[in-house]
Amino acid sequence: MDPRLRHLGKLELRPCQAYVAQGAWGQIPIWARVRETARLTPCKPAVVDVDGAWTYDDLWREALRYAGSMTASGLEPRDIALVQLPNWREFVALSIACEVTRVVFAFCPIQWGLRETSKALALIQPRAWFTTSRPRAGDDRSELIRAATRSSESKPQLVLLRSDALSEGRMPADWLAMAPLDPASEGREGGRGLDPLEIAVTSGSTGEPKGVLHVHDSALATVGSTIKRQGITNADVIHLAIPVGHTFGYFYGVRCSLQACGTLVLQDRWDAEAMLGLVRAHAVSVSLGPSAFILDMLALPPEKLAALKTLRLFTHSGDSLPAPTARRAQSTLPFRISRALGMTEFGHTTATDADTPADRAIDSVGTVQPEMELKIVDADGRILAANNEGRILVRGPFVFAGYLTPDRLNDDVLDSDGFFDTADLGLLDDGRYLHITGRLKNVIRRGAETIPVSFLEDVISAMPQVAHVVVVGMPDQRFGETPVACVQLRANAMLSYAELAAEFRAQGVTKKFWPVRIELINAWPIGPTGKIDRRMIVQELSARI
Repeated sequence: MDPRLRHLGKLELRPCQAYVAQGAWGQIPIWARVRETARLTPCKPAVVDVDGAWTYDDLWREALRYAGSMTASGLEPRDIALVQLPNWREFVALSIACEVTRVVFAFCPIQWGLRETSKALALIQPRAWFTTSRPRAGDDRSELIRAATRSSESKPQLVLLRSDALSEGRMPADWLAMAPLDPASEGREGGRGLDPLEIAVTSGSTGEPKGVLHVHDSALATVGSTIKRQGITNADVIHLAIPVGHTFGYFYGVRCSLQACGTLVLQDRWDAEAMLGLVRAHAVSVSLGPSAFILDMLALPPEKLAALKTLRLFTHSGDSLPAPTARRAQSTLPFRISRALGMTEFGHTTATDADTPADRAIDSVGTVQPEMELKIVDADGRILAANNEGRILVRGPFVFAGYLTPDRLNDDVLDSDGFFDTADLGLLDDGRYLHITGRLKNVIRRGAETIPVSFLEDVISAMPQVAHVVVVGMPDQRFGETPVACVQLRANAMLSYAELAAEFRAQGVTKKFWPVRIELINAWPIGPTGKIDRRMIVQELSARI
């Protein structure tokens, strides 16, 4: 057992019985749903990926195989396993295996470079690390895996899937051979309720990874709320091209499909034309993603959109969707777009649905989920009237258990009234629709990625040519925002983008985090507080560009 997860006492101080009474907590766990579906309809398709397909019977048996080898290799309840894989079936099987064994399932994006992967290992301190050296054709993560393994103090068991063999790890055939499938194991009881379920490892706003812990009850509650409000059933086929290493993909792709006992279709890399083929082949009815996915579908020739006729729902979250794009999507695409306010810490707390007026589905992220509470407050914590901007606070059964740190679980995440501060700014209009207006935290959201602004600024400001730097998020139609480095140079100094890129490459920073360009600044705009005003920088750059 990981000692940091021994006690989750702060959860017991929440209104647990009230959450159970309203049906939010106490739901049947995913592993039990998969087991029952495998028993009743063993041939029902469960998960499809680029390499093949599993029925629910296949999925349950694969999960039991992994579970048996986890136990045989010494993993115990409340130990942690880190899974860093592409959109492959093995990710799904491992998530269920962890539930069965009560091992905590941690995950992070496969796209992360050496720096972020090493920091994830240092934070999570997993007993096992499941990853691959070959996430895509032409990729080779062998050196990254070797370097991260050498630097890891926890020295996890390394299991390599669909990978080249490395001396540091084991291949699946050898690892799974430790525990041949025992039919009696089908009756074993897995985790549920307030048992730790999963840890989402995100990049965080400072460049240091953040480990967000959910228990079974909080994860089941937030996904179950979406299933109910959006009318998702076991007849639905859910398409997922968002990486499974993000909470958006894991919660509302993987877990949503299994919780509804539907079918999951995994796309290993987003491509609109490839999506059309998957929709046609599997009669996909539900999908999800950021603005870039919607833009790519809008760019398809009109005659090809007929292939999307089975798709009835697309959930958009994670970045902004410009109003003109949203209106064009409403009138052009043959499915409804549901918008949501989502965070790793609570899944989601607002959404639009089939009853949302068309205009509100464009300019808002919907109304609060029935199980949750939301309020807008000023700097002193006073609740604001409608149409006034303030901090967005949320409370309810979806909220996570705490942040995992290298030496403990920080579960002091709620205020004295039980609210979590999202660090987003917004307002509720007269109809109680939420409008996002800004952020308190210094973060940039590039599609599904959270860009660690402060860390990028630290790297750039350490370069000898730089007197000062501010990294801002510039509006981008495809990704919502992209990072731009606004740099004031020292006297007589010069700095090229190639030099900047070389510095990030040398430090092993994930490429998706790099600024897309440099803008030279001679005079910084100062706001009313006497500090450099990032909003004014964005406005000035937008006008200049």
